[in-house]
Amino acid sequence: MSAITSPRPQNKIAHPLVLVVTGLLVVLGLVAWALQLRGGMGTTSLSNLNTWGVYIAGFIFFMGLSAGSLVLAALPILFNMPRFRPYSKLATFVALISLIVAGLFILVDIGRPERLWRIARFGQLSSPMLWDLLLTVAYFIIATVFLRRLMTAKSDENLKVVAWVALIAGVADGITAFVFATQIGREFWFSAVQPIAFFTAALASAGAMLLLLLVILKAAGYSVLDSRDLNPLAGLTAATLTLGLLLLVSEIVTLSFTRSATAMALVNSMLTSPLFWIEVVTGLVAIVLLVLPVTRKSSGWVAAASLIALVHLAVKRVVFVRTGFSVPNIDYAGVALAPSAGYAPNLVEWGIMIGLTGLFLFLLALGFRALRLAPQPE
Repeated sequence: MSAITSPRPQNKIAHPLVLVVTGLLVVLGLVAWALQLRGGMGTTSLSNLNTWGVYIAGFIFFMGLSAGSLVLAALPILFNMPRFRPYSKLATFVALISLIVAGLFILVDIGRPERLWRIARFGQLSSPMLWDLLLTVAYFIIATVFLRRLMTAKSDENLKVVAWVALIAGVADGITAFVFATQIGREFWFSAVQPIAFFTAALASAGAMLLLLLVILKAAGYSVLDSRDLNPLAGLTAATLTLGLLLLVSEIVTLSFTRSATAMALVNSMLTSPLFWIEVVTGLVAIVLLVLPVTRKSSGWVAAASLIALVHLAVKRVVFVRTGFSVPNIDYAGVALAPSAGYAPNLVEWGIMIGLTGLFLFLLALGFRALRLAPQPE
């Protein structure tokens, strides 16, 4: 790999204007959350029949980004992968701040954050949701320790124990999937394929985010990782995006083959949803841009492919949550379980989503300002 001759400070990445703009987005989110706290969950588009919406979709996305980033950070250290090794420090920081944002999505979704302690007090060990909460806390501790060790360790040999812990924690992202896969009352969620799909999406989101950040670092003149250095990460991202689409096709084909009323209703709900086709098209476009040699050698096209992939994965999470409510498996006497096709986030939900995304960008910029995160080829 190329060598860095004169590394520059990372202040170009963390320009004060970036901090101001992202800080304003955080303020917008706080204002929206204050309105929600004041008016209750009735200020959102959620209801007793549509209990989960974009907040849970945001939680899944950022939790997956955290898990995938931990895996990508640990693999090069454990299995001697020098081409991936420069990403480890940056990937671990992304994992840490993604986890913070994911936890805040849960906090706003609860509606009454002062009652959060009840999850621990009354939680049952048989509940996947309790295990997911415990995993979130463990993630935070592991990512913090791992990042500190990466910043101070003299050699990779001193990192292997904590890297194994980080890898296992990242793979355990499947526990989040079991929160949904065990919901027998929901046709789309109740599927053994969900843990695999979650892990695949986690790696894809981590790969796309790191690619985007590395291109930005290169444009800022700090990192000189060239297209050859980024090829392994681009290939991994394209492969996981492809696997994710194949799993989606498999689900549709399997459901269609059963010819049951609920399965066909679910397939119809998916195929008639504009968001579903946005998910499919953006995924295909990102894969093509990351695979074609012409676009793969261009930093601009790689950045575009990474952005499109992140849009694809964010839409995928919204589609996942909405589709789960579209066709119920269980009839309740005296209760009309209407499909949630009409659900759409309102201004309060949009404000909180924008605010939490702004918080992710703010913490990322702050990290570049305070820490030496940019990868350098060895």
